[in-house]
Amino acid sequence: MRDVCCIVVALVMSCYGHKADSGSCTPTLENALFEDLLSMMLKIKGIQKGTNQRDETSSAFAASLTAARTLGTGEIVKFDKVWTNVNNDYDPSTGVYTAPKQGVYQFLCTVMTANNKTLRLLLWKNDMKTVAVYPGNSGYNTGTINMILELKKGDKVYIKQASLDKLYIYSESAYNYSMFSGYLIR
Repeated sequence: MRDVCCIVVALVMSCYGHKADSGSCTPTLENALFEDLLSMMLKIKGIQKGTNQRDETSSAFAASLTAARTLGTGEIVKFDKVWTNVNNDYDPSTGVYTAPKQGVYQFLCTVMTANNKTLRLLLWKNDMKTVAVYPGNSGYNTGTINMILELKKGDKVYIKQASLDKLYIYSESAYNYSMFSGYLIR
């Protein structure tokens, strides 16, 4: 990879060594070569924009639950199968999303009850309850939360069990019935 960089640098340097009126290099070509070189160098150093680098202009995540779970009193649901996690702002080990910057965000959560079991969940912003979902308790039922929140940098958003009793959330790894997602709108 280092050899490729040396070749590209040599090409750009040779182009810059010519006068624009010699016809061999034009200012447009010089700029294009320089931009390509810079892009290549940034990629080699690992600082290009993409899913492996913090991109302060966007944040998004989507995660699902891979198995049914019994939730204790006030337990945060840890959606453990991460599908998308731009900038790693969602932590599957805690179930908490942390806002990387101030902005307007949308959060969605769909959950399924275990057969004939009760489920009550809330979307929390820091230590404040926002909206709840209660899918019912006969058969397998689903419920959805869809909420837009204004967040400050460092605010935490998560799904938390909303009962003093143990509750049951249903999911399967093959179908991912219960999920949580969010993204920065602006």
